[in-house]
Amino acid sequence: MERWSTRLWQRASAAAGSTGLSASVAVRRYARYPTIDDIPAEDVEAVRRFQAKFSRTTIPYKQFTVTFQRSSGAGGQNVNKVNTKVHMRFKLDDQAWIPRYVRQRMRELESARINSNGEYLLTSEKTRSQRHNVDDCLDKLWQHIERASALPKAPSAEMKQRVQKLQQAEKARMAESKKRRSQRKAGRRKGFGDD
Repeated sequence: MERWSTRLWQRASAAAGSTGLSASVAVRRYARYPTIDDIPAEDVEAVRRFQAKFSRTTIPYKQFTVTFQRSSGAGGQNVNKVNTKVHMRFKLDDQAWIPRYVRQRMRELESARINSNGEYLLTSEKTRSQRHNVDDCLDKLWQHIERASALPKAPSAEMKQRVQKLQQAEKARMAESKKRRSQRKAGRRKGFGDD
């Protein structure tokens, strides 16, 4: 039996409800999501150690490249004079303080933020202050890292049974469908039913 997680079933059920798919089809569609058992033990341990000590203030932002530009939007004459828009970038692979699994998940979850040079890009023009926009970029980064460092939960025995029953029902449906299709095609053959 394949490994399944509670999150997998929740996603599959949500997809089944929103798209009109049967839950078993949705389970097959979402089967590629890993469980905690699929992640190497050393990576799980590294992520747990990282989560225990990680906070917004522990981000080594002085290693990042920060540039400022003129911001768009409202602001009167000040917007034309002061460079308040913040572009923060760093090479994701060079950040040894982020565990390997978290960096990999950030690549998957935030692939649009990574440019062709492998740099992770963050921008902010939320306020008319450079300092506040830098803080906003760091807040965004902290949220992305928090989301990427979330480990999947192990499936419960009840969930495994439920998924196994769905798989068996799907196999039975497919076998029945194949049998009907075979009989229909056999009826088209020349000489079928002649004695």
